[in-house]
Amino acid sequence: MKVAILEYEKEAMEAVFTLAKVLEDVDWTFRLFTKASDLARKMKKEEYRLFLFDEVFKTPRLESVFVHDNPNALFVYLCDNALMKKGNDQRNRILYINKSNIKEEILNQKDIITSLCHQQEFYELNYDGVHMRLPYQDIYYVDKMEKMLYFHTKKGEFHERASMSKLSETLESYGFLRVHVSFLVNAIHIVAWYKDEVELSTGERVPLSRSQKKRIFQKKKPKETE
Repeated sequence: MKVAILEYEKEAMEAVFTLAKVLEDVDWTFRLFTKASDLARKMKKEEYRLFLFDEVFKTPRLESVFVHDNPNALFVYLCDNALMKKGNDQRNRILYINKSNIKEEILNQKDIITSLCHQQEFYELNYDGVHMRLPYQDIYYVDKMEKMLYFHTKKGEFHERASMSKLSETLESYGFLRVHVSFLVNAIHIVAWYKDEVELSTGERVPLSRSQKKRIFQKKKPKETE
């Protein structure tokens, strides 16, 4: 996995050392940039899965170049005040980290970062007697109707007879969230949370149960420092 860093040297090195702990079981490399234009040129030849930016690079123009054009990538902004910079941004693939607490806050996001590493792997599915391999990153969500599971993907809709509970356990490490008893969503495609729905990058809204919302947000809370 390739990581692009657009940040000043001090914060960049602390972030790299922390990522080394988070990605200790993953083959990864990083490249440090000081100019957004240099990164944009390099992206024509290389694909990056994780971007770590200084907050000064969070502008509408740069978001259109980097975030919009890399829908399966994770972005981490290092900020003086992460809560203020985040504002009402509810996208799951955009993280905001305080520069004063880089190590602890990146470690708190370990599950999200490591799940990204597995998104390019494949789910093996038997669809109408045909064996298929669906990249996890291409699956938007899965819903259950009676005993069938329907996979909504970039390539269309596919179904198989399977257990939603077992699938939920299998896909958890790939970044999928059980938002409802009948719906399983790929978190990287979530762009907004509502009272009883989640909105996806496709514009679709999926039901969100009260109990699942409470469970998910409890897990998203930062861990207390020992």
